[in-house]
Amino acid sequence: MPTALKLALAIAALSLSVACAPPGAPYYHTQNGALAGATAGAVIGHQLDHNNGAVAGGVAGALIGGSIGNQMDYQDQQIYAQQRQIRRMQRQGYYNPAPDYGPPPGYYNRPPY
Repeated sequence: MPTALKLALAIAALSLSVACAPPGAPYYHTQNGALAGATAGAVIGHQLDHNNGAVAGGVAGALIGGSIGNQMDYQDQQIYAQQRQIRRMQRQGYYNPAPDYGPPPGYYNRPPY
């Protein structure tokens, strides 16, 4: 079996296994960022250096894409934690948003000149 075919099969198997993470799964953005970064890095690296550029670019792209995705996952976790805290406070009766009564009377009236 030619080396290019082996490599293509390995990449396809890895891509399908990583891309099967459903949205909302833990580390969803990290996995997809690493996959997208590795793909883009390998393509760019191969264009720059035909010998070992694809490997170096793929590794660098995976690290950069994974770290960006990890930051996105961290932000999602912070948002979910804040939403859980607000819901808990609402159930306990400590947090009720102020009702919206609209602007105060005379707010839109023009001043007399």
